[in-house]
Amino acid sequence: MRPSILTSVAGGVGTLRLNRGDDMNSLDADTARAIRDAVEAFAADDSVRVMVLAGEGAIFSAGGDFNWVLGWPGLDAITRHAFADALMAAVQAVYEFPKPSIARVHGAAVGGGVGLMLACDFAVASSAARFGLTSVRNGLLAGIAIPVLIEAVGPRVARQLLMHGGTFDAATALRVGLVDQVVEPAGLDATVATLAGELKLGAPSVQTLVKKLVTQISALPHDSDAAEILGGEVANQCVSEEALEGMRAFLDKRKPKWAV
Repeated sequence: MRPSILTSVAGGVGTLRLNRGDDMNSLDADTARAIRDAVEAFAADDSVRVMVLAGEGAIFSAGGDFNWVLGWPGLDAITRHAFADALMAAVQAVYEFPKPSIARVHGAAVGGGVGLMLACDFAVASSAARFGLTSVRNGLLAGIAIPVLIEAVGPRVARQLLMHGGTFDAATALRVGLVDQVVEPAGLDATVATLAGELKLGAPSVQTLVKKLVTQISALPHDSDAAEILGGEVANQCVSEEALEGMRAFLDKRKPKWAV
């Protein structure tokens, strides 16, 4: 049986490829669990500095597998909830990945595929790609995309995209904030590789801390004392091994150990 995902590690980059090209890289519970497990394995692997999420075949991901979901009415409520939780957990695992992550988007990202894309820190798209939160036109809710969609584009645009349900091009996706870069199809891999290389220049402990703190601070009410939290983190990081190495490397006019 063909695996639903493929993983590889080379040059500090862990690549996770959705491998259901014949089914438009759609998501079912088994695929979702495989994504979560692979992301957790990359998180625990010190040789992985950056994760790239991509899709085999013609498109990035069409979201939920309708052939699978059509079987849900015959299931009990507990099982249906477990299946939905599995989809949510896959997106959450990507979002909580403690290292930089890049979505490499070609062909199309639709519904839950948009959710997976936005769970990454960066999204680089082919100029030929199409996008859409189309679930509403199928009587469904693109629930796994909603939290990361709101974070990416804001509540107003999120409501518009989720209620309208139409598809749109990469230029529109860039304009509304769904993706960060749009490049010609032939340059997609090179652009992703360049970005991954740039991200490897950053200190790993700081990148992990940034991901934690931005999430933590953005969730605080406006009257919370963020300065107290940040002051403690800054003070601790300044005496870390990576901070000392980074400062010494700067003064010695050399690259720090993690960037070599």
